[in-house]
Amino acid sequence: MSELINKLWQRLPFGKSQQGRGVPSDAWVKAEVAERAVPVRKPTNSRLNNMEISDLQFVERVLEEAHNPHHPLLERLRFLAISSDVLDQFYSVRVAKMKRSTEMLDAYITPDGLTPAAQLAKVRARGKKIMEAQQKTWNHIRNQLIDVDIRVLESKEVTGVDSQWLGEFFSNHVLPVLTPTTIDEENPFPFIPSGGLCAILAFGNKHILIPLPANLPRFVPVPGKQLKFVQLEHLIEAFWPQLLPFKHLDGFGVFQILRDNDLVRQERSDDLRAMVESGLRLRHKANPVLLKVDEAMPKQAVEFVLEHLSSDASETKEFKQTMPLPGLSALSGIITKELSARYTQLLFKPFSGRVPIVWTSGENVFDVIREGDQLYHWPYESFDTVIQFLRQAARDPDVLSVKQTLYRTSNNSPIVDALIDAANHGKAVTTVIELEAREDESTNVELAKRLEQAGVQVSYGIVGLKIHCKATMVVRREGDETYLYTHLATGNYHAGNAKRYTDLSFFTRDQTIGRDVNVVFNYITSGLLLETKSLIASPMGFRPWLENSIEHEIEQANLGRPTRIIIKVNSFTDPDIAEQLYRASAAGVQIDLLVRRQCIVRPGVAGLSENIRVKSLVGRFLEHARIYAFSSGCALHDAGASVFVGSADIMARNLDERVEIVFPLNDPRLRSIVINEILHANIADTRQSWILKDDNEYHRHAEREGVCAQSLFMQDQAGSLGKLVDQIDTNVESGNSAVDVYGRDRGL
Repeated sequence: MSELINKLWQRLPFGKSQQGRGVPSDAWVKAEVAERAVPVRKPTNSRLNNMEISDLQFVERVLEEAHNPHHPLLERLRFLAISSDVLDQFYSVRVAKMKRSTEMLDAYITPDGLTPAAQLAKVRARGKKIMEAQQKTWNHIRNQLIDVDIRVLESKEVTGVDSQWLGEFFSNHVLPVLTPTTIDEENPFPFIPSGGLCAILAFGNKHILIPLPANLPRFVPVPGKQLKFVQLEHLIEAFWPQLLPFKHLDGFGVFQILRDNDLVRQERSDDLRAMVESGLRLRHKANPVLLKVDEAMPKQAVEFVLEHLSSDASETKEFKQTMPLPGLSALSGIITKELSARYTQLLFKPFSGRVPIVWTSGENVFDVIREGDQLYHWPYESFDTVIQFLRQAARDPDVLSVKQTLYRTSNNSPIVDALIDAANHGKAVTTVIELEAREDESTNVELAKRLEQAGVQVSYGIVGLKIHCKATMVVRREGDETYLYTHLATGNYHAGNAKRYTDLSFFTRDQTIGRDVNVVFNYITSGLLLETKSLIASPMGFRPWLENSIEHEIEQANLGRPTRIIIKVNSFTDPDIAEQLYRASAAGVQIDLLVRRQCIVRPGVAGLSENIRVKSLVGRFLEHARIYAFSSGCALHDAGASVFVGSADIMARNLDERVEIVFPLNDPRLRSIVINEILHANIADTRQSWILKDDNEYHRHAEREGVCAQSLFMQDQAGSLGKLVDQIDTNVESGNSAVDVYGRDRGL
């Protein structure tokens, strides 16, 4: 390794984990108390960023990718759609919760010193600006689409042959599934689900609502030499006479409703699946949080909808958002197979993760794992390794049992097929399904039923604690001995997500880790947690371990030894850990936080956090891996340092309210991959990086033509990042500021 890398990774800490063990006396009560945000903190608005504003800043970073010149046009359109989808989820979950807290006159003060009402006002103001920016971005991209002969037509632009074809399409495919509803004393306002779109037609004083079916395309492609699309609502506007017996349409508009998406639990239930199914039904009837209305919608029609949705007239101003196109998240529907085939230059080049040679040579996967621990980096390396592992386990006559957690997976999952195959071959198969994985609850309920029918023992975990860890344990008889083969990951067992999310996938035959994982499985099914010897398990072990690890760095710094902490997570929102990092910074510990989404830590503040740096990477793939690295009084790449990988972010829910697993990388080779390649590339990245400054705002890195970590990992088809390291080192040695990712000399 080059001298630069040795200098770059001089600092990082870790002491031996000293874990607190045990089980909450009443996990359900604990979760309910946390949900109501009981703790009252002294306002510390100068020390911490607001968590909700930080989440909106993430939406802004995603939206900014819609303007990134490095991305092809249709990919920028996709980023716009993603930003809209994330913002809609934010309103349905976070704003809904803030609204409930405000209505309850909750005395809670946020860690940054805001009352619920003040926080809600700030969030709504910033959210409104984001929605306005999204609409401007859509108008900009739409004009760019015209430049490449892709058009989205208004209803008035539908003429000639196009009008004839669309009229027939409407008659044959759209008309039969539309349900018009006249709103009067005998016909109440119909239920429109969260995220649902609805057209409103005004005929004099009569208003008719037509919900847009979710299973119809929002953007209908029109056949012809030029690619053209017409929005579904514009088809209704153009061809309504086929549906309604009126002579003249006085007004037309479309609106979208976002509802409180939280699963309300009225009482404790022993049947978690029944409770979740009931909650799903309740969720569809939840109160509206935001109404998005088409800017062309008549004022009288807007007032009519508001009258039926908003019971609080004083809130109407904040409840309604006027925009040219509600439902921007549907924009990705424009990217059809035909369009993708014709405009390949407007999309990212196709990419498939490489399959390691040892997994393609026909060698038994158990022999591969027996040779040494294996670490793979999704999506740059294929998820097929996990599928092969389970498929061989299902058919291997020496395998006795398989245990796995499922948090999110696909409907037609090869993982589920392998588990069913294992059960059919006489293996004892246990699957822990997290029914409360947000947005995937109904999918998981159906998977649970399917697995049970196949003879798999299905567990739903512990009421009040989400099962968020990603673990598989295979028990195999080898001669006179029984061995545990374990797979742990930072991402879910979802083949589709493994192509879009960056995660770490770990296989081991380490019996200590295997027995620890079995302890966690037994905890999930029995509610009784024994002590683990190697890995860290929440809800009781993760916080003490993290606090002890940071405290150990402070002790090493006070002794004048090298110290460094590097943490890569999705979100960092726990105030207590933030305050402890401030103490570590004051002691001289060098701290790098790679946080994709929310981060309440304020870096670079004089007298508070001079030695803390925070950056966020937003690129083609969703950064999802969680890594905890501590130098422990020596160089980061030395044997005395520690690297842990796992499923947990630094949030109260991950620390205290979920079952998580964080595990050590004991193999020096794998530690080197994480430290000298993955973390190195993330810190060196400039092209997709955002730096959090002491003004509480994220600033895009000034060097836009420098290092792109994701691109370099994609180029690494040989399985070694030597070229990546050489490229970064060359940039630095030639005077390029690629590694100076914080805009100042860090003495790396």
